[in-house]
Amino acid sequence: MNSKSLIIILLACTILVAMPSCKKLADELKGTWNVMTFDTKPEGTMQITFDGNSTAVRILDTETGMKIDSCTYEVIQTPFKKRLIFRDSDMLPGYDHLNGIYRIDKMKGNVIVTTRTSYEDGEDGGCYYRLEMIRKH
Repeated sequence: MNSKSLIIILLACTILVAMPSCKKLADELKGTWNVMTFDTKPEGTMQITFDGNSTAVRILDTETGMKIDSCTYEVIQTPFKKRLIFRDSDMLPGYDHLNGIYRIDKMKGNVIVTTRTSYEDGEDGGCYYRLEMIRKH
């Protein structure tokens, strides 16, 4: 077997392995997550619930009541990158909207760490937003 054939076989195997993992990643994301904040005076506590069908609901619980933001999300996975895209999110008091493309830095067990790398239009100026979540039990 020559090296060209071997490369083609390895590439095909990589694609076959990576394709079903996007669904697996979306399934792992499904559920309610507590958003961690490093703010010394946070506006309240926040949770995000992923329904498994591309809808995410963000709930901010503050002293003055609950604020709710509903948006859509999409999981995109290639063999080397995992992305989470939020669309149609609104700002909540003390928090930015979620809209944009997030790199999934870590997704292991009950922890997700993501970083917004750009807005949907590709603009990256001022887009940085670190979103760290722990699965709610």
